[in-house]
Amino acid sequence: MDRKNICRVMMVVALVVLIAGMSFSVCQAAPKKYVLNAISAWPKTTFMVQNFTRFLNSVNAKAAKLYPGELEIKYKGGPEVISFKEQVEAARTGLIDMVFTAASYYTSIIPVMDGFSASPYRPWEEREKGISDFIQKINAEKANCYFLSRMGSGIPFQIYLNKLVKSADDLKGMRLRCSPTIIPFLKKIGAKPVMMPPGDIYTGLERGVVQGYVWPAAQIREWGWEAVTKYVLEPPLPYGAIDVVLVNLDVWKKLPAHLQKLLVDTAKEEEYRTIVRALEYIPRENAKLKKMGIKFITLSDEDNKKIADAAISALWDAIISRDPVNGQKFKAMLSK
Repeated sequence: MDRKNICRVMMVVALVVLIAGMSFSVCQAAPKKYVLNAISAWPKTTFMVQNFTRFLNSVNAKAAKLYPGELEIKYKGGPEVISFKEQVEAARTGLIDMVFTAASYYTSIIPVMDGFSASPYRPWEEREKGISDFIQKINAEKANCYFLSRMGSGIPFQIYLNKLVKSADDLKGMRLRCSPTIIPFLKKIGAKPVMMPPGDIYTGLERGVVQGYVWPAAQIREWGWEAVTKYVLEPPLPYGAIDVVLVNLDVWKKLPAHLQKLLVDTAKEEEYRTIVRALEYIPRENAKLKKMGIKFITLSDEDNKKIADAAISALWDAIISRDPVNGQKFKAMLSK
């Protein structure tokens, strides 16, 4: 081979090496990006969803810093995007990647989710005791979702009324709006549970369709319900509102381990912050309601015990009747 041909061969080899090196560099600099679309059961302005959007912002900020270009969660909106009743099904089928919703909104799929309302533990204690793993397995099997977090702890349900009651018996026959979790309890005390979307509660009270509602404590001004609410029954019910974050299981499995860890670690941080925020928020909001003229009613110790006992027993009776095996297991796990 003459000198001229040797030079040509060397140039070709050098070019191939250069191109290969550039391709490797591009691959290294541009890892696959995972974009998750998220929705919530309530509007973005509500206290509950503010917890969720803070979690999303934290995840996005950490991902941008630690793993640039690899993960982004886009918040698409609330029930105006997909009805709160259909959101878990949307996550199950992969129509949406992540959903923030109430545990009570999908008990038709997983009845035991209501048991969280009676949990004496904080989320991090439930993780340590294997409770979260138990629930995760059921969610994976029945909802095709990864149970990432319960991020709405620390706020109990409370009864709000526009009619004065002086005893537990006065609640008999009253039409009260509630979530599915509360239905067995209201029936047990003789009240009439009414299901309606949160956006219809104001009109329902104004027109006398309902005489009250059961809702997480202190979260009524953001809906404007203080204008049609006269009384708050104290103390709150002995169980709380439970909000959860679910991720489509197929999407979750595709995420690299380091991104899964990022989501779990951030969820743990926000679970703690959510409880701290709730404990500060409730007394502050209740003080504002009192200044507006809303009366807080305290019944007798006997009536309060009657209501509390009815609430807990009705909850577990309903869960176990619908899922005897998992219901009994869950109840035992939550019993201190």
